[in-house]
Amino acid sequence: MLSDINHVKNNIKSAVFLHIQCHCEGCKFYTFNKYTFNNIDTDSVHWKIRRTKYLKGVTLFYSTMLDFESPLPKSFNVVFESLSHNLSSISIRKGVTKTKVYADSIEPSWIVTSSNNRILVAGDYLNQEALDAVQMIVKKGINIGKSGFVIYYPINAKKIEIGKQIRRIKPYLNWRNYYVLKLNNTNFPIKLPDGYRLEFITPELLHKGYHNTQLVIDEMKSERRDEFDFLDKSFGYCTIYDNEITSWCMSEYNTDQRFEIGIETHQDHRRKGLALQIARACINFGAEKGYTKVGWHCWKTNLPSNKLASSLGFKYVLEYPTEYLEVV
Repeated sequence: MLSDINHVKNNIKSAVFLHIQCHCEGCKFYTFNKYTFNNIDTDSVHWKIRRTKYLKGVTLFYSTMLDFESPLPKSFNVVFESLSHNLSSISIRKGVTKTKVYADSIEPSWIVTSSNNRILVAGDYLNQEALDAVQMIVKKGINIGKSGFVIYYPINAKKIEIGKQIRRIKPYLNWRNYYVLKLNNTNFPIKLPDGYRLEFITPELLHKGYHNTQLVIDEMKSERRDEFDFLDKSFGYCTIYDNEITSWCMSEYNTDQRFEIGIETHQDHRRKGLALQIARACINFGAEKGYTKVGWHCWKTNLPSNKLASSLGFKYVLEYPTEYLEVV
């Protein structure tokens, strides 16, 4: 068997997965890292071998799955185009958000990539190698304690069925709405309820000991590598009452004079208009810094968020499918 493996190894040009499958009952998978195929040296090279006490036969086959580090070559632009309503896809493609992108070639027919709990797919995403890539991302996430993921599909997706083919999860289909606000000389008036004040998110703010600071840091890290990466690439505001942070609004995936909005009001301070005022502050700052377009994504069923977007002047653009993957 070893000679067969070496023969395949020496003749594969660009394989990331080499499957070695024996024809026995009661087999189990074992994974070994790492190997170099013809000067392709990558941590993503896995060997999967099925073993049993009595080896009755072996089938060797491989699938092409390459991983690329962003920024990506222009040959990826076409397959990424169907995800362009999600600024995260542009941020990844241009290397602002650093992550791995899995694809079948330098001119891909499919891509799979991720940013924290987001998994973005495009092209022929039901290809088995693409599904393997999604499974690998989910497995790695589970291993570090993640409890769920969201698959973001292209706007032209016909089949929303990746979730049912991924192990250890329960999928839920859901739809999101996408809104856009174009910025010119935007300067919204801001009027907070009595007792509340507005503060820009800075390292000093995070060290003042305000209640709910950790929730703010968690939100900062939801779209960035850590809070320091956020402070370097994004911006945001908090509202504060006494010694408590009560709401926060942050820019996400700042790329090409565009950003998206992430916003939250603590449940103890809702229905006071804080979200409208803090969103205005964040948008005003973006306009002042030269940004020209803001994106707003929300669940189709989240009526308050949809209403808030409209109140701020955002224009509805489209809806698109997602799957929430609950770890079970």
